[in-house]
Amino acid sequence: MKHQISKTVFQVAKFLLILLFTYTGISKLSGHEQFEAQLSLQPHLAPISLFLSWILPVAELLTVLFILFERTLLLGLMSATFLMTAFTIYVAGMLLFRGSLPCSCGGVIAQMTWKEHLIFNFFFMCLSWEALIYHFKQTTQRISTNTKEVS
Repeated sequence: MKHQISKTVFQVAKFLLILLFTYTGISKLSGHEQFEAQLSLQPHLAPISLFLSWILPVAELLTVLFILFERTLLLGLMSATFLMTAFTIYVAGMLLFRGSLPCSCGGVIAQMTWKEHLIFNFFFMCLSWEALIYHFKQTTQRISTNTKEVS
């Protein structure tokens, strides 16, 4: 029973991460000029705003592709976990040091307050960590079982 719940949480996590990164990646690309302009308003990001305005949505969409295929699932979950951890740390830093700057996120997410955004990101960060750990345990268990069968 516990395994089935974990497997269900894993499947939901994958679906939500795919949904989130597809939405944000497409949103940032479709409003690229605005996204780049918002990034350039943030003093510490201004020098690399053009680079970030392209690399972030591309990374988000690549993460989706990696999650979609079993062969690249681990890479996708690692990428999702890295991105969500980095975004969460960034939003926490903005709250602590510069809470008045505009959000450079795409779509509906840009309408959130910094505190709402932190909670949202924290939820998805935890979800991505949970999915990554579950997948790692399943992979390790499968390798262990296959090794015992070969011996």
